Amino acid sequence: MTDKTTEDLAEDKRHVDRKELLTQAIFVSAHLRLKSAVTIDISNRGMSLTVPEPIAVGESCALSFDVPDHGSKQRTLVRGHIAWCVPDGEHFRVGIKHLESDPISQHLIEAAVDHYLKKA
Repeated sequence: MTDKTTEDLAEDKRHVDRKELLTQAIFVSAHLRLKSAVTIDISNRGMSLTVPEPIAVGESCALSFDVPDHGSKQRTLVRGHIAWCVPDGEHFRVGIKHLESDPISQHLIEAAVDHYLKKA
């Protein structure tokens, strides 16, 4: 686990436009352990979420969650690795760098982020 501060997290957000995406998710660790998670924000390159216990930086993972799509929601799956992990109250906030997703999931994520950016 790294010692990222709130200031560091704000710095991260300046590099890539992110949009809030609050939804339930299923986090699958490299050891195939399932964990309930809540997404916080998303970009074309990554996302942040809260989980109930710390996760090692660099660990591979997969995340399944709903992405808004023209008034409905589409389930998507991304694979990535943990970029950072910090305590957040009783939970832990983690950053995931997307490494790969299927073309449909990638399109849904890009469309959702672009749609929200146009509204901002």
